Amino acid sequence: MRSLGLALCLALGLAGPAVAQPAPRDRTWHGTLYVGQWTTNRLADIPGRIVNGDLETESSYFASSALSRVLVRNIRTGWPVVGRLLDGSSIEVEGQLGAHFNGQRNMEGTFALLWRSPQARLPLTDIGWNVAVAQGLSYAFGTPRLEEQINDPEPRRLLNYLAFEVEFTHPALPGVSLVPRIHHRSGAFGVLAPEGSGSNIVGVGLRLTLQ
Repeated sequence: MRSLGLALCLALGLAGPAVAQPAPRDRTWHGTLYVGQWTTNRLADIPGRIVNGDLETESSYFASSALSRVLVRNIRTGWPVVGRLLDGSSIEVEGQLGAHFNGQRNMEGTFALLWRSPQARLPLTDIGWNVAVAQGLSYAFGTPRLEEQINDPEPRRLLNYLAFEVEFTHPALPGVSLVPRIHHRSGAFGVLAPEGSGSNIVGVGLRLTLQ
C-alpha cells in the first residue's frame, strides 16, 4: 500500500505540463477504489502518528469501491467570515462496498453524506487539493472478528461511520485523483454501541471522474 501511494504521489508531482481539462469540481459522478490497513491507534492520534511514522497497525486489510454523486455544487453563503470556509465547497452522497481480509474477514457497506472543501493549490506546484469529511452509517455483513478481539466482546454490525480524506489532482492527469483516507467505525459516543467499539482503517484511493 505504501509503494502504491508513493508511486501515485510521484505521478502527480512529476507529471508533465498542464493541459486543458474540466475542473475537478465540475464533475457530477466519481468512483474510487481504496485499499487500507487496520490501525489500533485512536482516531485523534492517527494524523500525528502518520507524520511521525509510528502508526500502530494490525495485519488486517480492507479493499473497497465507492460511488459518489455531487448533490450541491459551489455553495455560496455571502457570509463575510464563514464564507471563506464554505464558499466554493460542495455536498456529496457516497455509497461504498468493501471486504476485510486476513485478520478480519467480512464485507462492509457504508452510506454517507460528505462535505468537500473549496479547491486549493499547493504553493509552487500545479497540484490541486481539497479535504472532505463524510458522516453516515456502516454495516458489517458478518461478525467483525478483529473488532470483537480488540475493542468489543459483543461487536455491533451497524455502527456510525466517519471518513476524512485529502484529494490531490494534477492537470496532466485529467479526471484522476489520489485520495488518502481515514475510515472510521464507532458507537457514536455510546449511542449505537459502547465507547471504544469499532475500528480505524488508514488507506489510499485512486479516484476517477465518471461524469
